[in-house]
Parts: sequence; structure tokens; C-alpha cells
Amino acid sequence: MVERMTEMDISSVIKQDIGAVYSAFKNEDFRNMNIFSNRIMSNALFSDDPKFTLIGFFLKDIALIYDAMKARKELATFTTAKSFGEVFLKSLKIEDEIDEHWKKYHEFCNSVREHTATIHEKKSYKEAIEFSHASFIWLLKLLEKDKELLLVGKNQFARGILNEMNRIFRVHGGGIEEIYAVSLIRGLQLYYEYMDYFEDARTEIITSSVFPYVDAIAKTMMAKEVNQKEVTSLLRRIIIDWRLSYIRFMERPRIVPIGQKPLPITEETRQKLSETIAKALEEEVK
Repeated sequence: MVERMTEMDISSVIKQDIGAVYSAFKNEDFRNMNIFSNRIMSNALFSDDPKFTLIGFFLKDIALIYDAMKARKELATFTTAKSFGEVFLKSLKIEDEIDEHWKKYHEFCNSVREHTATIHEKKSYKEAIEFSHASFIWLLKLLEKDKELLLVGKNQFARGILNEMNRIFRVHGGGIEEIYAVSLIRGLQLYYEYMDYFEDARTEIITSSVFPYVDAIAKTMMAKEVNQKEVTSLLRRIIIDWRLSYIRFMERPRIVPIGQKPLPITEETRQKLSETIAKALEEEVK
């Protein structure tokens, strides 16, 4: 006889996941922090509480922000920026209501964004929330209007929309609705990355699964009053599809040419590679 897990059981496990996330964060092991955050979202599959999914999703984003920042920022700037993550993690309580989790995540994003900008951007740009809001709506309309492009192999349309949103938010800031929008598109991109695995069924899956998400995101975010409950529910459904795709396909395999032996990499070369990758990540959101 199979016993159903209780919310208390799942909550206890996710608290342990959060403990692992915090330990990795304190030790600046942001790659493992990312893994542990994914683990929270996978464990959230066993629960009906959307808060668990949100927590894992927010922590994953924070891990990726600091992983990229660590490689390209001077120590003093990075240490200051890291303090905002410390505040977020210390204030994290899974018992909090969903609106409180969104509020704290929004505060973190607005606090850390200036530390992800270049010195030129800091000198030149001012906060322009109305511009950010109007731009996000324009981008969502574009995604909805041209969603057929998602059927084209190797297209980067969803990533391009996300890139523009990240860039605009980084230099101009944004309200809670911009955080909703960028979160939904980020979730959509994570799920969409698995579409190539469906091969011959790719078009059918995109049409039947991804297109409805695009339409739902546009409808939800362009409503006269954006409903936080609807945003959370939609984001959770997208994340569930993404985590189920991971269970079915795992990570994308890294292709190594047959017959080639890996070359030894010195610590100096490894550091240069890390800096190059960080710069490339930075370029993606310019």
C-alpha cells in the first residue's frame, strides 16, 4: 500500500533543501546552490502548495546572478552585492504567504540590479519604471503575435524576449508586475529548451503546450489588474512541465568529438575561461 506524503513531510524536506542552498551560498558555491534550488522545485512536484515551487525558482535565479557576478566583479563590489542575497535568505520563511515571497524577491531584484550594471550604465541611466512597464507589455505582445517563430528550429525568440526584459530591468528597474513578467518568461524559456528532444513531435508539442502558455502569459500580464494568484498558478504549471521534462530527458548531453582526448587545463587557463564565460553572460543582457 502506497502512503501519500503529507504537506508536513514535504515541508520538512524542503527546509533541508533550503539549508543546503544557504550553506552553498555562504561558501560562494553558486553552482551547487543552483542544483539545490532545482531540487526544491523537483520536490515541490509532490506538493500542491505553490509556495515551494516559487521558493526554488527564486533561489535558482539568485544562484545564477551571483555565479556570473562572482567571476567578473571586484571583491568589494561583489561582497556588497552578496549582502542582499544574505538578507533575502535569512528572511526566507516557507510559512510566509505567497505575496510576501513575491515582495521579498522583488526587493532583492531591485537592490542587487545596480551591482550587475557596468559603471557606464550606473552613470548614464536613471530609474524609469513607466518605461520598463510599457516596454515589457510591448515585448509580450510581440511574443504573442510572432509565436509561430517558436516552431522554427534553433530559434532564440523566447531567449531574446527574456534578454530584453533582463536588460531593461537591470538599467531602469521595475515594479512587481515586471518581476511577474520576467519570471514567467524565464520559466517558459527553461521549458522550451526541451522542445528539441521531441524530434518528430516537436511541432505538435509546441502547438499544444507552449503556445497556450504564451497566450496565457500575455492575457495574464495585460489584464487591467494583474492577479498575483493567477501569475503564481501559471508559473507553477510551467515549472512543473519543465521539471517533468528534466525527469524524462535529464540535462542536455555535452558533445565531445570522437577520438579527441581532453587537454589538461591549468588553473590559470581555468580562471581565464571562467572570466570569458562571465563576460559572455554579461553580453547576453546588454
